[in-house]
Amino acid sequence: MKMLLIVFRQSMVEHIHALLKEHDVNAFTELHNVAGRGETGPTVQFLLSPGANCMILTAVSEPLAYRLIDGFTRLKAEQGMHQKDNTFPLHVFVLPCEQVV
Repeated sequence: MKMLLIVFRQSMVEHIHALLKEHDVNAFTELHNVAGRGETGPTVQFLLSPGANCMILTAVSEPLAYRLIDGFTRLKAEQGMHQKDNTFPLHVFVLPCEQVV
């Protein structure tokens, strides 16, 4: 199994949910108003602000993880073309995952 950690701007939540639904991912943990600082700058820390970050954690099979990564890569490439500074607030990390309980 793999754990995907997906960090994105709140304004993108519909795109992210659509991609998860497209791949039949219906089990995940979603955190809203996640603060941080990265290549796209600091996040705004106001509840439901379009500049706030969200984070989703989902445990999936390895083949599904890599299909999702391909989907997120395409989404970032497509949406990133509309960004002037070529940064797009979407980051996906993959971690080994083993359910122990």
